[in-house]
Amino acid sequence: MLPRHDGEGWIELYHHLLMLRSKLTFDQLVGINIQHGELKSIIRAAGQLNASSALCSNHVMRCGKHFAVFTGLGRFGVVRPVQIKRSDFVESELNAFSPSMRRFWGYLIGQRTARWTDSNVHYCSLTSGGTALWCDWASRHPRMDVDGFQSDTPIGLLLNLDEGTLSVYQNAHRVATLKDGLSGEYCWYSAVCGRTTSISIERGSAPGEEQAG
Repeated sequence: MLPRHDGEGWIELYHHLLMLRSKLTFDQLVGINIQHGELKSIIRAAGQLNASSALCSNHVMRCGKHFAVFTGLGRFGVVRPVQIKRSDFVESELNAFSPSMRRFWGYLIGQRTARWTDSNVHYCSLTSGGTALWCDWASRHPRMDVDGFQSDTPIGLLLNLDEGTLSVYQNAHRVATLKDGLSGEYCWYSAVCGRTTSISIERGSAPGEEQAG
């Protein structure tokens, strides 16, 4: 059962429920080096070197277990369901964007609402090379190399909001827990950096779990 937030209407709640049952799509692209592929579930580099980001902004996760499979080279994870408005920035300021870039922290944390709860884990991600990081948008935290991670292998991420964890799976096996202490609302996130990167996302099931998304 999807919990209803204070002040949330039934229509809004029903919309969120429908989105959690629909195909995952990258709804918000930020940066000059990113574009959709054949489908909105695919992003590609646009021939530049700038780091650019994609958020599944319409698919907000607030409780339960959610699993997504990422294929490609880049960065993958979860982030708060923030909205990055071009009108809030001067020209070229958003040529490169990542939630880990310090210059955007004030803007991002300024969107905090009660729906984020009291967790300070606002962003957590993993590279296709197996390096994980997380941000509270206040200070930097050490990166972590994931033992047993395999490059060039599809990455499954399980966001378990019952336990407050984000874990990585490969080849039908759990590899590691990237972070604990997650609660509140999140959406799936990915980023490209380089001229030939392509990334796809799809809803899936973690081994031993029923369909989650």
